[in-house]
Amino acid sequence: MREILFIADDFGLSPEINAAIVHAHRHGVLDGASLMFGQPGTADAVRLAREHPALLIGWHLHLNDSTPVTVPAWPWGRSPARAGWALGLSGAARELMRREVNAQWRMFCKTGLRCAFFNSHHHLHSHPLVYPQVLRALGGGFKGWLRLGRPMSFDRRRRALALGSGLLGWLGERRRRRCPFRTSRTLWGLDRLERMDAAEIAAILPRLPRGLHEFMFHPRAPDDGDRDTAALLRLHELLPELRRRK
Repeated sequence: MREILFIADDFGLSPEINAAIVHAHRHGVLDGASLMFGQPGTADAVRLAREHPALLIGWHLHLNDSTPVTVPAWPWGRSPARAGWALGLSGAARELMRREVNAQWRMFCKTGLRCAFFNSHHHLHSHPLVYPQVLRALGGGFKGWLRLGRPMSFDRRRRALALGSGLLGWLGERRRRRCPFRTSRTLWGLDRLERMDAAEIAAILPRLPRGLHEFMFHPRAPDDGDRDTAALLRLHELLPELRRRK
């Protein structure tokens, strides 16, 4: 069976982003949103999630470019690259990461919302030291899926190679096959961050094989040149079969 899901990241990062996500869900084809904790819009996002039960909610772990929940600020700043190096070189950084993973997951559980999937801010769950900690936090009772799909490019010249080709692609595929939870097969949107295009997406969909295929969006503000929200609304018009009853 083939399953296609349109997912928005950064739910909870700000009230403006929350509003864009709900707009894309109500008037477009957005299926779900990944929820961040400890951010300026978290409480608003939890409220909106409860008001829109058809919107799938996932856990969006954040370890950089955000406000931590156990310390005032990240010691490595905003950069995901610096975060990755710090985790590899510093025991204190790894201990902070473990505390944050556990604390953020507990905060999600306290909402009472069903966790439909898991992913992370700037894809840091792919870090070899973060991934096993996430599996331990989720535990054996987790019923959702993990964003471990092969990163794909909309550019046909790069699609055969994909964005995760070579050694990293091989390691990612091994991790996906060994994951104790359900995983996505492909991930689309890393090469179109905040500039997704409905026509490109519509052209890809008929050629996708069996499995779960995830398209990643970052709605920001519907009335301010927000290309990702525009793409989700346009897909609603281009592909009537994707329309959902909200």
